[in-house]
Amino acid sequence: MRGDRPGADDVVPEVVDLTAPGASAAVEPPSAMPPVDLVRHPARIVVGCGAAMVVLTLAVAREQPAVIDVDVALHGAVLALRGPLDSALALGVTWAGATYVALPALVLVGALAPPGRRRGRERLGSGLLLAGAASIGIYAGLLVNHVVGRARPPAEDWWGAAGGPAFPSGHTTVATVASLLAAWALAQRWPDRRRSLLVGAAAVAAAVGWSRVWLGVHWPGDVLGGWVFGTGWAVAVVAALSWTRRR
Repeated sequence: MRGDRPGADDVVPEVVDLTAPGASAAVEPPSAMPPVDLVRHPARIVVGCGAAMVVLTLAVAREQPAVIDVDVALHGAVLALRGPLDSALALGVTWAGATYVALPALVLVGALAPPGRRRGRERLGSGLLLAGAASIGIYAGLLVNHVVGRARPPAEDWWGAAGGPAFPSGHTTVATVASLLAAWALAQRWPDRRRSLLVGAAAVAAAVGWSRVWLGVHWPGDVLGGWVFGTGWAVAVVAALSWTRRR
């Protein structure tokens, strides 16, 4: 009879007592856990950044007064305010947006951040994957930069060296992409600190963007373009990597 012996429908799921000896073997290892999300609604962010980038690029390429006049006014205000000490600080901060600084740092973070036991080859692969995804975005930003071909501010206004077209700012793009990807990688190890990591990434991107304007080598609109493009690319990469891991 049904009451004498449990059937397939009567099987009760086993409850694991985490306090029992050897129970830890039944717990899923951290490396197999779902990835920690750094932002909510990534698709909306990517679409929003893409639309904003298109509008800003067209405005810059067509030299719309709404953008150009603001850029010129803010650039003049910076020249009137900056001094030797703050300019020296800007020179130091701007190194965080150099590719030969940001990309190796991203490889290191990507290698050390994944939780759980991993082989050295796997960790190196994780770091190279992050840096490779960032490099593709940086290269795409350079393509936009050369297609638009916007001129930089006058060279006599520069406090330091610069080269190439202005929009979007390459240093700002690098800093934004690298810092956001690093924050996501670190959040996989310390998920309870993801908000602090996101704030830190935003601070790095903001500081590098400020340095480019303060040094007089970029218009504010160039930096805004770097923030928008870099954010959209980084969030798209994070969403793709998270989806792959969940699969």
